[in-house]
Amino acid sequence: MDAALLHRSLKSVVPDVSTAPVADLEPMFSSIDLVRGAPLLTQGDRWRWALLIERGLVRMHFVRRDGREFNKNFFAEGALVCPITPAMWNAPSLFGITCIEASRVWRCDEALFRDALQRHGVWPALQRELLERLLTGKLQREHDLLALDGRRRYEAFCQRFPALAERVPLVHLATYLGLTDVSLSRLRRLSDTP
Repeated sequence: MDAALLHRSLKSVVPDVSTAPVADLEPMFSSIDLVRGAPLLTQGDRWRWALLIERGLVRMHFVRRDGREFNKNFFAEGALVCPITPAMWNAPSLFGITCIEASRVWRCDEALFRDALQRHGVWPALQRELLERLLTGKLQREHDLLALDGRRRYEAFCQRFPALAERVPLVHLATYLGLTDVSLSRLRRLSDTP
């Protein structure tokens, strides 16, 4: 594993993290190369891994009763994606995680990951920051879905996440924004017109 990648990822969440937990964690990670569409977590399975995206793009999504998918989040290079609450690491997952692009992902058993960070006093700060980001993102998304029309939701996403707006396929971005792919395609064309 690239220790620098792990350290950068941890520092993006807990800025004052030292290299000591990285040294402990590095040998616990193993890499997997995945093709587009490959699952990292299937809805209903227990979430067993802390994931670090080295290359590629993944999505978190729900499968609805009618079998259609609804995207809840996207993660690209450098993102650390891990279960952060007891319900996430003990209960069947309420969502799945799937590769949107061919990806290289490093993974570590979630309990070993948590224990190593706990030994170094990093887990409480990492958990708190990830929970804060999750809540803030959920509140913003709920606001956007309820208060903004489709065009403004798309514009807000592009402004907040310009790199993702370019990479996430239309069908996945549309469900995230609460739109059909046809209406999002129309909005994109209108946005590109001078």
